[in-house]
Amino acid sequence: MKRRIVFLALLVALALGLAADTSAYYPIRLDVMKIYSHADGYRLVYRQGPMGMADVYIPIGWFVPGGKAEIIFGHDTAYPYAMVFYKDGVFDHIKIYASSTRTDSSWGVLDPTAGKAKFENIKDLQIKFD
Repeated sequence: MKRRIVFLALLVALALGLAADTSAYYPIRLDVMKIYSHADGYRLVYRQGPMGMADVYIPIGWFVPGGKAEIIFGHDTAYPYAMVFYKDGVFDHIKIYASSTRTDSSWGVLDPTAGKAKFENIKDLQIKFD
């Protein structure tokens, strides 16, 4: 009888532990090849499938506390990459992990006049897959 109670207690604890691990967010990792900075935001060039490349523009207005974008600077061999978070199937926010050294080969600068229109009227990210 005592073994049954212990077994049931462990089973309940396991079920509660599994339920606690669920999240409303669905993350997708992007392998970023290059980050281009601009006065109006950032352009990320990322790997699309095994051979392709794609890009996405992120307005500077998203980089506010509690906004749709965050950039984390550091020194890690995995940088640069990005995590795009979806909630209920809709884009929620993005976290960009980038080298804090702006002279790193992963950084570039967009022409100030060429990229301005690309950052206007962006409501969410359209990530391209294969």
